[in-house]
Formats: sequence, C-alpha cells, structure tokens
Amino acid sequence: MRKDILLIVLILIAVVSISGCINSPIDNINNRMKDLNTDITEGDTDYNSAISAINSRDFESGNNNIQIAKEKFNDAESKLSEIEEYEDNLNESVYKDYLDLIKEEVSLKKQASDELYLAMQYYSNNDSYSGNSYANSANSIMNKAVILQGERNQLVEDNSELFKKAGII
Repeated sequence: MRKDILLIVLILIAVVSISGCINSPIDNINNRMKDLNTDITEGDTDYNSAISAINSRDFESGNNNIQIAKEKFNDAESKLSEIEEYEDNLNESVYKDYLDLIKEEVSLKKQASDELYLAMQYYSNNDSYSGNSYANSANSIMNKAVILQGERNQLVEDNSELFKKAGII
C-alpha cells in the first residue's frame, strides 16, 4: 500500500513538472515583471501629473496624484521583493544587473515622491520657500532615477535577444 501511495505521488510530481506548473526562476520573475513595469509606468505618469498640478497651483489634484504615485512605487517595490526570492537562481548576470538597476530606480522614485509630497504640503500652507526646497530635492532625485531607467533600457536594448528569449520584453 505504501508503495502505491509513493508511486502516485511520484506520478503527480512528474505530471505537474511536465505540464509546466512548476516554473523556473525566470518564469516566476517574468510573471511579476509585467505588473512591476505597469506600476512603474503608472507611478511615473502620476508623478508627472503631480508636477503639472503644482505648476498650475492646483495643490489638491497634485496631492491626489502624488499619493497615487507613491502607492504605485510602493507596489513596485513589493513586486521586486517577490522577485528577489528567485534572483539567486538566475544563471544570467545580465538579468541580475537589470534587477539591480530597477531596484535602485524604484527606490529613488519612491524617495522623489516622498519629497514631492512634502513640497506639496508646504505649498498648500503657502510656504513656497520650504516647498521649493523639497521640490528641488525631488527633482534631483528623480533625475537620478531617470538616468538609471535609461541604463536599464540600454541594457535591454544591448541584450534584446536574451530578454526576448526569457519573455521579459
């Protein structure tokens, strides 16, 4: 009887692995990458909308936009944490470099969003001096993030076949 149960378990494991239910590390990363990229793109859009609102002195809309941007960048960071579970199993150093760049980029975008949020609070309270200080800090941090985003995009472009093969692009 024990041999029958063991045989059934082994057959089930074989069926599951053959059917593709057991994913490789790159499959697990790829499954989360689309949502991660969506969070970053939407966060960028809301961040830019907040900047436009500040320039129009529409602090209520700007505050709403920056809150959404912060949520999107936090979501992206959560997805990166999930991806990190599989990172050590990656064979390609290019993938690791890509993930390192995106981690740093998201971290900087979160920081820039926090600074812009503070700027928004000061602007709302008619403290332009402090608001400008935080806005300048946010701008500086976001510029660093945009540079990393460019490096990440260049890495993908330089290794497009590798990323296409993995299904990341």
